[in-house]
Amino acid sequence: MTKSNGEDPRPGSRMERFQQGVRKRTLMAKKKVQSITKDDVKSYLLRNAFVLLTIIAVIVGIILGFCLRPYNMSYREVKYFAFPGELLMRMLQMLVLPLIVSSLVTEAPSWLGTAGEGISKCRK
Repeated sequence: MTKSNGEDPRPGSRMERFQQGVRKRTLMAKKKVQSITKDDVKSYLLRNAFVLLTIIAVIVGIILGFCLRPYNMSYREVKYFAFPGELLMRMLQMLVLPLIVSSLVTEAPSWLGTAGEGISKCRK
């Protein structure tokens, strides 16, 4: 029962080895879950606070949208709800334009060939 004759030196079938591996990983995961403390949870929530608050805000917005739809709100009331969304969209627009311009500026030399050749051709 050596590798030279093609037999597997480990005892048990593949299925048994697979089951043992699953049991081993399950026990390790169980130990990790049992060792989680309140400080671990608190640090996780603090590290991911922005993502969690974003998800909560989206859910609250969807709920508000469905709950307020049947009410006949005036133009002014609608604007109160639309104002934060407009602010967000304008901030995103202000962020995207500089990113596009900087990308174009950094890629322009590659359109002209190598950076040195393009600049030297422009100067002549």
